[in-house]
Amino acid sequence: MRKEKLAEKLNISVATLNNWIKTKVIPSPDAKNCYSQNTAEYIINTIKNNQVRLNSRANRTLQKNKVLCYLGITNKDRKKLLANIVNDFENSNLSIDEWVLAVSFAILRSSKLINANWQINTDSKLDTMLSEWIKKSPNSSKVKKLYTQYEIPNFDDDILGAFYQSVQNISQKSNSGSYYTPADLLKEIKIPVNKTVLDPCCGSGSILLNILSKSHDPTKIFARDIDEIALNICYINLALFFNNKNIMPNISKQDITLSHTHSDQFDYIITNPPWGSKFTAVQKDSLCKLYPDLKTSEIFSIALYNTTKMLKKNGELYFFLPYSFLNVAAHRKIRSYLFNRKNNISIKLLGKAFKSVLSESILLHLKNSSAEKCIFIQNKNNSNYQLAIQSIAPPDYIVSATSKTEDSVIIDRIYNTEHTTLSDNTIFALGIVTGNNKKYLTEKETLKSEPIFRGKDIDRYRFLEPRYYLLFQPALYQQVAPVDHYRQDKIVYRFISDKLVCTLDKGGTLLLNSANLFISNNYPMETIVSLFNSDIYTFIFKKKFHSKKVLKSHLKNLPLPILSDKTHQFIFDLYNETFSKKNTKISLFQNKIDKIICKAFSINEDQYNYIKKEL
Repeated sequence: MRKEKLAEKLNISVATLNNWIKTKVIPSPDAKNCYSQNTAEYIINTIKNNQVRLNSRANRTLQKNKVLCYLGITNKDRKKLLANIVNDFENSNLSIDEWVLAVSFAILRSSKLINANWQINTDSKLDTMLSEWIKKSPNSSKVKKLYTQYEIPNFDDDILGAFYQSVQNISQKSNSGSYYTPADLLKEIKIPVNKTVLDPCCGSGSILLNILSKSHDPTKIFARDIDEIALNICYINLALFFNNKNIMPNISKQDITLSHTHSDQFDYIITNPPWGSKFTAVQKDSLCKLYPDLKTSEIFSIALYNTTKMLKKNGELYFFLPYSFLNVAAHRKIRSYLFNRKNNISIKLLGKAFKSVLSESILLHLKNSSAEKCIFIQNKNNSNYQLAIQSIAPPDYIVSATSKTEDSVIIDRIYNTEHTTLSDNTIFALGIVTGNNKKYLTEKETLKSEPIFRGKDIDRYRFLEPRYYLLFQPALYQQVAPVDHYRQDKIVYRFISDKLVCTLDKGGTLLLNSANLFISNNYPMETIVSLFNSDIYTFIFKKKFHSKKVLKSHLKNLPLPILSDKTHQFIFDLYNETFSKKNTKISLFQNKIDKIICKAFSINEDQYNYIKKEL
């Protein structure tokens, strides 16, 4: 088996596989980069069963843990009922599919949509579907016996979907990007009863249950997914919702990433598409070829691209998305596509709204009509403000959604002033990933070891006292930048941070992976570090990017003012004079730098005071 095929089997990148070889987690391949079948199987079984290592690497895709998912169920008795059913599942030898069928029978019987002695029949659309489903079960008698054991009244709360989510392991949900959409995020979205509505990633149909009324025409409901069990649950949920065994919603198995024919048109499209679904290298390559204009294999980008083409004139689209959609460079192509369509767009900031999802999220609302001159933003406190459409500009089309009107005025003034940015020949590099910090790092300095600094060991203009030391042997580590990058003059910055914190390192210091570096070849580094550590640049970073991570794309997008050689020399001399002293007052130094920045970008005193107040 070739090394690339093994990486695909393990659902990791070839780079990660190479790191595992380098750090001796797995054996090396032969001279032709191949493994024997026995060795490959041994590696796959070892890695998938090595829970200690996987958990320490936070690799959710291979974890087997199951977690009860209540999907908005709050009633204590209801929760206990769900827990009991899940426990019975764990102690049985029936498949997930058979158990979902059994629980479906139980809730349908409790709701009197089928009777207690139900037999295979075709009397209704629901009976026909159930009959076809149970015929596939090799344990149909056990399934029938099970469904008489539970009394599950219908509360329109998707307890069936909650059971299905609960019996899947973390790996399955992580690989599919599948997580529940809380009902309170949907309460303001109501679909007129005579309008068509599509959820292209419907799962068990919980979104539809929360946005439809019982007087809606079921034939105008469209639900699609790639998970057949979820689609069956969706149909059952709708039958329960409308209390009708013969409803005919349009439910079909369909992959949104392959929907590049758009003959169907809808009044409303609403979904929570998978975020960060895991694909093999082959699948990623195939998707990038299928959507060359997007240059991505990210499902939510492809889903947005496809569904906007399915909207009727004046149709409306609602998408739940990660906040990173607004400002990460990897998503600039889909942003470019959306904002050049000239649709009416509004964005609601949701914060950390999804359980088990660390990233913040948004609700994107798009109306297929003539565009407004502004994008309308609503923050978590329900305050509303506007963002000028011209501020979302190429090449990155970053949406500064956390910027209020006053913020935008200042940001626009800065970016509309002539400036430069870090050039393409700026060198960026990551800190060292050892692959095993416990093995390689020590808390005591030895004769041959040297300090290594983490992100939290970096302060403005200086390193804090080191916590760890390293005997530097780059060949042993999982990931190391070219050694000369660490050993030359460089700017070091915190990677995990909601503000810019950096220092100029002239000592050839080693960095751990939460500290990154860059080396500028077109702009004096003393000037850069003085600018980036200022409150003004923290303001720019917070308002424009609203990120908990300082990415290379953020740094490359920051405006560097056009300064005279004389001003650069003044900053250089001031920097060296200030930081050559032990007990220097950074505030005095920074005040002088701030005056230079304000003058360069025409920031007046009131605006400067506003910036300080905002921080």
